[in-house]
Amino acid sequence: MKTRIQEIVTLTREGWRPYDAEPERAVYERLRCSHVLRGSRRKPFWFVRGDVFCCIGCADHCTLQRPAGFPLPLPIKYPGVPPDRPYMLTPQEMLARHDLLNVRQAAYCLNVSERQIYDYIAEGRLVKLRDNPVRVRAAEVKELREDFDE
Repeated sequence: MKTRIQEIVTLTREGWRPYDAEPERAVYERLRCSHVLRGSRRKPFWFVRGDVFCCIGCADHCTLQRPAGFPLPLPIKYPGVPPDRPYMLTPQEMLARHDLLNVRQAAYCLNVSERQIYDYIAEGRLVKLRDNPVRVRAAEVKELREDFDE
């Protein structure tokens, strides 16, 4: 017998996603769901994939296609891009596509901290073109990349 966590992992791998809204009570009446109608402590837990809904709240695993009584699933709000990959472009692509870079982009291209970019500006290795937001030339960043020892 699978645990609920194992069921969730399996469904997620198969492309199902949690359904965050609450179906109408009439859905449970049509299903004759004794768990909900009798007020069981075990809460129904619905997943959705396309227009199919699946409940893993009990052993019955009720599955419904295009059921009435289900509010439309809301889009999932994913957190921002993970910090280890802040951009979709590689540093080389970014330098090729942009003439100016902000401090964060320049730091990404050079694989240094944003503080280091400000230090390069103070040292005169990069020229600050704007104050707010600070911009530097992509060509200068590219030159600095070439100066780094590989």
